[in-house]
Amino acid sequence: MLNNVMLKVSFTHTRLTLKHLLLSAILFVCPVVSFAQNISIIYDQESPYQTSFLNALLTHLSTSKETQVNIISSADLSSGLFKNKIISTIVNLDSTLINEVIALDTQVPTFHAMTTLASARRYAPCLPYCLNSLPQHRFLILDQPADRQLRLIQLISPRFKNIGVIVTKYSAPHLQQLENFSTQKKLTITDYQTDSANIRFKIDNISKASDIILAIADTDIYNSSSLPQMLLTSYRHRTPIIGFSKGFIKAGAISGTVSSLQQLVQQLTERLLSTEPVAQLQDGNLIYPKYFDVISNRNVAKSLNIYFPSDKQLKQQLSTHESIQ
Repeated sequence: MLNNVMLKVSFTHTRLTLKHLLLSAILFVCPVVSFAQNISIIYDQESPYQTSFLNALLTHLSTSKETQVNIISSADLSSGLFKNKIISTIVNLDSTLINEVIALDTQVPTFHAMTTLASARRYAPCLPYCLNSLPQHRFLILDQPADRQLRLIQLISPRFKNIGVIVTKYSAPHLQQLENFSTQKKLTITDYQTDSANIRFKIDNISKASDIILAIADTDIYNSSSLPQMLLTSYRHRTPIIGFSKGFIKAGAISGTVSSLQQLVQQLTERLLSTEPVAQLQDGNLIYPKYFDVISNRNVAKSLNIYFPSDKQLKQQLSTHESIQ
């Protein structure tokens, strides 16, 4: 239903005056920055979530009269699609097409949204640091930054010192950042590397050995078949879990920081309309969520005899902490 959506800048040709000639001369001899952006957005039209994200993104981009947007269905993606076309930026909303989009080798700034680090690493194993091999690619991931997650745990209870983190080979890069911040905060990260076949045999020991479990967004670990057992086992040992999604927290995690679709769209829009070139970003290929909310399951927390400030207060404290970093 969504076809090519074009937000165009039209120019009226008038008779050249001396002023116009002077301006033309200045633009000719000075480095030129394009006034118009040509953004191509790839999405799966069969995905309701991607469609919602696309619609919200188009609404935000419509505020820029100098932006032209071209919508591409995932089914229409091909190696010759962008040949002989002027494109300033590509946005990929379909995480299953990361490998195909990389293979296009367009040499233009490309943003992959709506993915997690674990999911993206299946197609870009060099992540989180691919600045040499993929200098134009950035991944706006759903994973929350380590400092924010560990800070939330401290705000919930200073008693939580030993934090259990379960990872697979795809989500393992999270550990380094967590360990760096845990040292500053005098916390202990105990990592458990496993896979989808063995996690159910390890959750009992992990729950017994941890003060709290910090869940990483990795569907090989946390999925519809494993989550009920993990929540019940951790609850039996009275070990709370910090979740990574609204549904996860509703199912039984005590709390977590979560970025909504609108918040992710806002951040991506700011990045797309920024004048700062992608190549000048020095923080690796990952872009962590900037905007977030705190969501808690107070019923589970109460049953575990854990009491902590309101979600609004927690968010305010986390935001204040990040603003002064």
